[in-house]
Amino acid sequence: MNKNLQFISFRNVLIAGALISSPALAQDKKADTIRTNALDEVVVTSLRTETKRRDVPQNITVISKQAMALTAYGEVTDLLKKNSSVNIIQYPGLSAGIGIRGFRPQISGLNQRSLLLVDGRPAGTASIATINPADIERIEVLKGPASALYGSSAMGGVVNIITKKSFGDVHGNVFAEYGSYETAKLGADAGGNITKKLDFNLSFLSYDRNKNMKLGKGNLFRNLFDADKAVKNYTTGPVEVDDNRSDGLRRDYTRLNYNTGSLRLGYQIDDTWRLDVRGERFVAKGVEAPSDIFYGNAQPSTKDIERHNEEATLSGNLFSHKLSLKGYTSEENNLNYTLTASGVKIAPYASFSSETSWKGIQAKDAWSLGKHNVIFGLDYSNAATSSKSFLATGAEKAPFSPNYSLSSAAAYVQGQLNFLNNRLVINPGIRMDLITYDVKQTPLLTTYAGGKQTNPFVSPSLAAQYAVTKLFTVHATTGRAFVTPDAYNVAGYSEILSDGKATVTQGNPGLKNENSISWDAGLRISKSELGLSADFTYYSTSVKDRITTQRSIPPATQLTPGGLQINSITTYVNANKANINGFEADFALDFGTLAHKDYALKLFADATKSAKAKEVTIAADGTQTAKDIYNVADFTASYGLEYNNLKGLDLRLSGRYVGKRNDTDFNDPLSPEIVYPEFMTLDFGAAYTYKKKHTISFLMNNITDENYYEKRGYNLAGRNFSLKYALSF
Repeated sequence: MNKNLQFISFRNVLIAGALISSPALAQDKKADTIRTNALDEVVVTSLRTETKRRDVPQNITVISKQAMALTAYGEVTDLLKKNSSVNIIQYPGLSAGIGIRGFRPQISGLNQRSLLLVDGRPAGTASIATINPADIERIEVLKGPASALYGSSAMGGVVNIITKKSFGDVHGNVFAEYGSYETAKLGADAGGNITKKLDFNLSFLSYDRNKNMKLGKGNLFRNLFDADKAVKNYTTGPVEVDDNRSDGLRRDYTRLNYNTGSLRLGYQIDDTWRLDVRGERFVAKGVEAPSDIFYGNAQPSTKDIERHNEEATLSGNLFSHKLSLKGYTSEENNLNYTLTASGVKIAPYASFSSETSWKGIQAKDAWSLGKHNVIFGLDYSNAATSSKSFLATGAEKAPFSPNYSLSSAAAYVQGQLNFLNNRLVINPGIRMDLITYDVKQTPLLTTYAGGKQTNPFVSPSLAAQYAVTKLFTVHATTGRAFVTPDAYNVAGYSEILSDGKATVTQGNPGLKNENSISWDAGLRISKSELGLSADFTYYSTSVKDRITTQRSIPPATQLTPGGLQINSITTYVNANKANINGFEADFALDFGTLAHKDYALKLFADATKSAKAKEVTIAADGTQTAKDIYNVADFTASYGLEYNNLKGLDLRLSGRYVGKRNDTDFNDPLSPEIVYPEFMTLDFGAAYTYKKKHTISFLMNNITDENYYEKRGYNLAGRNFSLKYALSF
């Protein structure tokens, strides 16, 4: 088939019957309530203040708790990828990363290109897999640059996880779930007012997969798409490689156990001021991580993960000002164990540990000026990471990289201006960050010296929308975004000695942040009386100042601080760039509302077509080489059909399609580029609620038993199911 016709090919017709991760409908609501609870009325907070979705020019996907209730999941990553069109890298063993609008997903580090937040503050983890799923009210996916609001890392967009906040009579539920691979879940959540002034939320989840998971072998869609081969691109030409190698395999080292919980306490000080404090803890012991399938069971490992977050927020009203002051702190500790040596099992030993911490303060003033709002804010954040490496004897050895921290002091202002009876919305904004890179003197890592450098960065933005009619709204945004380099790219220094001479790698204090200019424009269609909502958006991003290395030979008279002659100096420079553009579409249509019936029958989907995602490498002689940005699919979509009879029965058939992606095959001695084949999965969920208290749910994941992967060699589970009972009170 002609490559240019891929977007409208048969496989896309399968998933384009409608293209938004729309909320499932709660079983205990009346039909008229549901009809008025359209997407337009959803309130979002990703613009740092509560705003009706219909008044936001930016493209935002909202994943509700009702949609998540009928989504089979093992971790929060599953909830996100099955209800949106973001790019994902996911490994068995609680390791995952996200990418939005053409930026590559990242699973670790402080320098992400898509920002992960919880209630508007840094999530306190580099991996979305360790967030507590039991306490999520909704997930907001803001697509496009958001550095004018949040600073570094918000280049592709923001995933903001909103936690539960309950008032009124105490209510909640307890549940038990059991399914494939001897997987058991036990959980509870409750919330409400203990007294007139004191309210709370409490949640807990225990997850235990006691048996290794089995990979799929049915592969209905893989066979339909003729997608059973990956392609390696060698310099001599492409070579197909078989992707059937692990069909039906029982995957060793894929058992998983974790426990997580959170507690929020809120106190209404008076009519205008309140204080909220919240804590969350996540603990996973002996998390198994399998080898790449290429190596069989030769390189498995395990790890212990412990993470905790604490925050306190004082908020209130003073005349026409909504004021808030939030302080937060979090820490994540990982301890990795080596289980084999040269492919042979040995006595497990702790080989690597890491500690990452986040802390900060957010002060905000949302000033209401009639129909307009102006938000002023001050942010301070500090993120630090350190690591240690160990020998089998327990003795400590030099770690792989130096300990370092990144801190930012920032001020921002954001306008939310409404004109022409709210038909015209204009949101200008600007933020200035002062970023400090601090490379620490690291024990045993004698090749690195400490260093510190502070650089400024300014991020402007402008967004607008205009309601042409009650049905059609046009919208557009533009903005500058950035991500900080690693601290040792800016302030590091290392020496490697050979024959009495030094090979030097040193940071560049003048190194610029990788930055981008993005714009998008689209058309939104919304008619709540018809149960219709849709949006079609084109986006474009130009990235510059991507970081690469530059090597030079200094004159013989130039010496190291210790007086050694220098062989060569390698430093970091801004040279590379990237160009990204594509289309986003979301669609939801409730046939029940359209026909004025007392039921809901909703068709929904959310899709992204990446038309171009290229990074350009510039060699020392000026030669430019362009290649696809890795792990970014050419097309992604989540979609489905949902039925709710408003009398207790809720059914949901949903699917996910991921197109071709490029990566590097490090298992091949030549490390060629490899093109992953596309895949598609289907899930089913059914729930029945009796007397608004007893709910029985049946969840089936990967109905057609596909053998698929987000990262080749780390394939995910085949068909599996679970049965759940929940008691509400």
